[in-house]
Amino acid sequence: MKKILFLFAFIAVLSFQACKKDDNTVNAPVTDQDAIVGTWVSDNIDVCYGLKVSIKTKKIVATFNADKTYSVVAIDSSNASVSYSGTYTTTTGTAAGIRNIVLSQSLPTSLTSSGIYQVGTDKNLLYEVIQTTPAINGFTAPVADSGFGSTKYNGAKLSIYVQKYVPAAPVTDPLIGSWVSDGANIAPGLKSTLKTKKITATFNSDKTYTVVATDSTNAMVTYSGTYTTTAVTNASLRNIVLTQNVPTAVTSTGIYQMTATGVLYYEVLQTTPAINGFTAPTTDKGFGSTSYQGYPLGATWIQKFVKQ
Repeated sequence: MKKILFLFAFIAVLSFQACKKDDNTVNAPVTDQDAIVGTWVSDNIDVCYGLKVSIKTKKIVATFNADKTYSVVAIDSSNASVSYSGTYTTTTGTAAGIRNIVLSQSLPTSLTSSGIYQVGTDKNLLYEVIQTTPAINGFTAPVADSGFGSTKYNGAKLSIYVQKYVPAAPVTDPLIGSWVSDGANIAPGLKSTLKTKKITATFNSDKTYTVVATDSTNAMVTYSGTYTTTAVTNASLRNIVLTQNVPTAVTSTGIYQMTATGVLYYEVLQTTPAINGFTAPTTDKGFGSTSYQGYPLGATWIQKFVKQ
């Protein structure tokens, strides 16, 4: 049943054609490569609710190849992983940008799934499929003409199996831009220690940054400097090092993640000069891994931003 339930939330598709070169003829036009070709990651709040509650999925890495093969690795809350692979075909639907897909899975078991997907203008992937052979009693697969959330159970539409992905290797750093955090998005640690009520952060393509923090009395402090980031293979979490020069010279390190849902997760800690007893978060341990005397502090220093 675990394998069957997983199939509600992974997708693959590709269409690529080219004519063989002939010395005496001109090559025929090559169709555009399907936008889904590549490696995609679903993590954090991007994992659909249906998978989180049914099989405790916490991360999915899906790779869709130009030869119409695919592979998917699903990781649950205990860090156990299952790999799925097979081939696929796709067709265009009448709904703008949404395509139909049929997946013929060969591993770990043979079955067929069908559904829909769309790569949006934000370059993120929406995906929704259901196992169709053998059929799952009561369920009906989504179709492009009905849009996302059209998976049905006994005729009633379900929205809990719409899966979201970001590119594993985005063309530009997803951190670049201006971001705002306020209300419930402010990290609990900042609320309790500095009475922070709002943060505006701008990360520029020239690797400079500016952060303006406003407290409960409306007093503001501006921080600025430079930053560097590094990607992690097949992960949406990335490393960041900030070299602050205003108002004081300090270095901070941590992690961040831009989700397809539109929320930027961010967790950093001052490391030079070091703060006695504290250890910065790392991508391998994930969000909430800032620790004090070896004990992870959980959500205390996790900051959330939305793009302006």
